[in-house]
Amino acid sequence: MNLYLPKQVILATLLTTFLYSCSKGKSSPEEPTITPTPEETLREKYSKSSAQWPVAEWYKNIEIRELAALPKNPSNDKVELIALGKALFFDPRTGNGLKTCASCHNPDTYWIDQKTTADGIALHHRNTPSMENVWYLEGNLFHDGRAKTYREQIAEAINSPIEMGGNTSSLSSKLMSIPGYVDLYESAYNNKNMTIEGLLDAIAAYSKSISSGETAFDRFVQGDYQALNDQQLEGLHLFRTKGKCINCHNGPYFTDLDFHNLGYAVTNKGALDNGRFESSKLESDKGKFRTPGLRNVTNTAPYMHNGSIATLSELVNLLSQGMPQKTGQQINGILSPHIQNLRLSSKEQENIIAFLASLSSKPIKNDRPILP
Repeated sequence: MNLYLPKQVILATLLTTFLYSCSKGKSSPEEPTITPTPEETLREKYSKSSAQWPVAEWYKNIEIRELAALPKNPSNDKVELIALGKALFFDPRTGNGLKTCASCHNPDTYWIDQKTTADGIALHHRNTPSMENVWYLEGNLFHDGRAKTYREQIAEAINSPIEMGGNTSSLSSKLMSIPGYVDLYESAYNNKNMTIEGLLDAIAAYSKSISSGETAFDRFVQGDYQALNDQQLEGLHLFRTKGKCINCHNGPYFTDLDFHNLGYAVTNKGALDNGRFESSKLESDKGKFRTPGLRNVTNTAPYMHNGSIATLSELVNLLSQGMPQKTGQQINGILSPHIQNLRLSSKEQENIIAFLASLSSKPIKNDRPILP
């Protein structure tokens, strides 16, 4: 074995050792640090224009309309016309002398009577809908949408033997004998030639002047991003996503104005209510009813077209389960495909109900008129 190495080999070995020692003494260059962008909180996601909110979970073939603040009442009818309509609305003489429009549509209780079914001259088989914001309902009046105009809807209510029991054919001649009504009519129309069309239009004008008030949700969507508390904000998000509520309850009035079958078709007399089928005669409309708006929904129990569901928590729970037909109820026709078992937890249901409470407003004071 050769113990003597050439000088070149020795020098090369020493140089390699030196370089290796130097490289070990220096720290290796680090990768550039990337700071992750923190995920937005739910409040941050919603504290912006509704067009920038998280994407809602829409079913197929749905007309997409985002939730929105209540617009200004578009009514521009003459004050005198509204005054005539208001007198007629609260006057039992508009009907048979026993009941008024306000008997069921009570302004002190959000324009409903708080009863399971309307209590006119006789017991009705359907629940009283609220009169708030009815200006957007023309063509969709009554639960089944059978009335296409306000005149048609009001005339039916007056003539109905179970509602007001009046007679529109003789109403104008009856009121012509009351000097105060002649004066009101002349102020509204600038003539004394009283017609039933004029009287019905006056009631319609008063009806369309009825608005709900501003809500916490309205303030939120208009930029006051603290108007909803954390639970209500969670509920808003669930309403638009997992809960799928927005598919039927959308736009500023929280309704698509369409007709859907949720079952619960058995009336208080034990018969099946055919719903929209009664007027359309389309088999596909059997058991369908108009989607109600949700403004002041926490104040307008009981629920459903037949008033068969007493509380909002019960209704939300049923919808979460896919509307099982309880207490002897059943489906008439075909249940809406929008009704699905969503399996919302009890906490999620509570959050949705908290959000629905943000759609509430204080009752607007409504003084009853002095009748002629």
